[in-house]
Amino acid sequence: MFKISKAEEQAMRLTLRLAATGQQQTLADLALAEDLPEPTVAKVLGQLRRAGVVDAVRGRHGGYVLAGKPEEVSTRRVLNSVGPESIAGTPCPNHPEVPCPRNSDCGLRSVWQHLEKTLSEVLEHTTIADLLEKEAKVAAQLQNRWPLSGE
Repeated sequence: MFKISKAEEQAMRLTLRLAATGQQQTLADLALAEDLPEPTVAKVLGQLRRAGVVDAVRGRHGGYVLAGKPEEVSTRRVLNSVGPESIAGTPCPNHPEVPCPRNSDCGLRSVWQHLEKTLSEVLEHTTIADLLEKEAKVAAQLQNRWPLSGE
C-alpha cells in the first residue's frame, strides 16, 4: 500500500475545505477549521499557491481561494504540490547508486511501474469536485471506472 505524507494529507484537507465553502478563507480560519497549527497551514498554502491550486488574496480582508473550479483540480495535482512527482514511491527506482543485482532485468520492476501508472491515473482523473461527494458515491464512481475484482 502506498503511503501519503502528512503534508499531502494536509494539502488535501485544506483544498477540500476551500472547495467545500466556495469562499475566500483566511489562514486563521483554515487552521481553526482543520485543527492545524497556523505555521503549518501557511507552509502548505504557500506550496499550493506556487503550484497554482490556490490563489492568495492580499490586503486587509485577504485570504485564500481555490484557483479554479473544483472539477478542474485533480487530486494528483494537489498531492504533487507538496510531495514528490512519483506518488506511489516506487521502491525500485533503477538507479545505478541503488545496489541491486537485478537492476538490469527484473520482473518486479514491471509490477511497481504498473501500480505507479494505475495510481497516477486514478489520482489524475479524480477531481476535488468528486471528493466533495458522499463517500458511497465516490466509491461507486471509482468502482465503475476502475473495477476491483470480487466486488
